[in-house]
Order: sequence, then structure tokens, then C-alpha cells
Amino acid sequence: MIVWIHGFPLSSRVFSKQNVLPGFAPDLPGFGTAAAPPDQMTMDDYARHVLAAMDARKIDKAFLAGLSMGGYICFAIARIAPERMKGLILIDTRETPDTAEARKGRYETIENVKAKGVSVVVDAMLPKMLTAQAPPALVTEARQIMMSSSLSGVTAALKAMAERPDSTDTLRNIAVPALIVVGDADTITPPADAQRMAALAPKATLVTIRGAAHLSNMEQPDQFNKAVESFRGDR
Repeated sequence: MIVWIHGFPLSSRVFSKQNVLPGFAPDLPGFGTAAAPPDQMTMDDYARHVLAAMDARKIDKAFLAGLSMGGYICFAIARIAPERMKGLILIDTRETPDTAEARKGRYETIENVKAKGVSVVVDAMLPKMLTAQAPPALVTEARQIMMSSSLSGVTAALKAMAERPDSTDTLRNIAVPALIVVGDADTITPPADAQRMAALAPKATLVTIRGAAHLSNMEQPDQFNKAVESFRGDR
């Protein structure tokens, strides 16, 4: 069983091409079909939301797969409830916290979103989510998923990401096998981030997806799903 944890500003729909794999994908608070979050959220809060979704389905232990912000949530689960993890799949993410400049930028984005709506984030991020060669239909789908995000979901997540802790030591102490996946054209969390994480994790497998940017699981699902199946099949 794989629990898919989506990134920002997305929803569980980003994993539609992973439906061929056994698992489920909850929506995080304020995204997709999930209720609005409180004004203040932390990565631990999102982790507890995912754990509660697992409890509701009577899933005691699973492979946890986190895309981008979902990876930050996976690290929080590794700190809070490591016994719930059978394995870890880190997708186009990083273990380091925001720099001071990046943190400042997130708070500036919050004010822009409050003034102009979530399209501010979507317009800025969408060109980095997929490669320039992505089919127009895929770009449209990604935009629709992103635009479905609520204002409260976006602002709460931006704050949580800005204040997230450094997960370097968490990654070093991961006891379960980890699959680290990155698109070769990802400029948000580039291959260098994935290589660094693979060097830190004790039981890591690194896979680079050809012809993909930040949404490697959407842009190249065949490559991505094959990598996940191989990782799962060995355990």
C-alpha cells in the first residue's frame, strides 16, 4: 500500500496516473475536497492529517510517497510516527529548510494571494512544473488542479513551508528503504537536491526521470511507475 501525499498548490488528482499502483491519496486541508485548514498549520499538522486518513482506512503501515511539499510532510511523519512507514518515496523534494530569502518570498506571496487570489501562485509556478515539451492537455490539467486550491489552503501551506524545520538529521536516521525520484529538468528541486538526499539516506535508491520537470510523476508516468514498482517489488 502506498499513501500518496501531494505537493503545493495541488491535490490528490496529481496522482491520477498512479492509479495503476496500489494505494490512496488524501487531499490536504484546503486542497481538493478537503475542508479548509486553520489559519496556522505546521508540517506536523499536515502529518497528523495524513495519519488520521490512514487510521480511517485502517492502514497501520504503508509506503509513504511525498511530492514536493508532500516530502516535507513525509519527514514530519518520520519524526512523529516512524513505525507507520514501510518505505519512503521522495518525489521532487528536498530535506533542507527555506533560506531567509525564500522564507521572505513566501510571506510576500501570501500578501499577493490575499490581494489577487491563487492565480498569483499558479501563474508563477506552472511554467516550472512541466517541461516546455509537455503536451498542452497536460499543462491544462495541471493548471486546473492548481486553480482548484483554496485561498486558505494556499496561505496556510505557504506559512508552514516557510517555517518548516531542517530535515537533514531526519533523513540521516531514516531506518526504512527510500526511493528518491527527480525529474532531470526540475528547476524547483533540481537533481542536485536528490543526489544530496541519496547520499544522506542510509538505504537510498536514486532514480532520475528523463524528460520531466517538477511533476515527474505526471509528465512521465511510465518511467515513474516502473521505478516505484521496482522499489516496492523488492520489499
